[in-house]
Amino acid sequence: MNRAFIVLLLMLFSCESSENQNLLPKEKFMKVYGEIMTLESYYQMNFRSPNIYKDSLIKSVDNVLLKNHVSFDDFEKTYVYYSAHQEAFQDLNNELIELYSQEKL
Repeated sequence: MNRAFIVLLLMLFSCESSENQNLLPKEKFMKVYGEIMTLESYYQMNFRSPNIYKDSLIKSVDNVLLKNHVSFDDFEKTYVYYSAHQEAFQDLNNELIELYSQEKL
């Protein structure tokens, strides 16, 4: 019984650590994510309809990823990770809001 419990715990921790592999560092993700959110806000404010700006936004996001040497897959994996960890994602968004608030002043 004890061995089965230990094996189960080891499997649980190994799955959790593999989940974090290939994630972007928090600061890099925050920078790229912030740029992408800024782009998306710009397009939404100026063009309103996603059908009008979808292709331009995709090209702009690709340019942001290229500029920051980030693959779409790595960005997506990191985004999915934070989406599954809402408290960490909320903290990250709060940091971005604070950063952008300071820049605007």
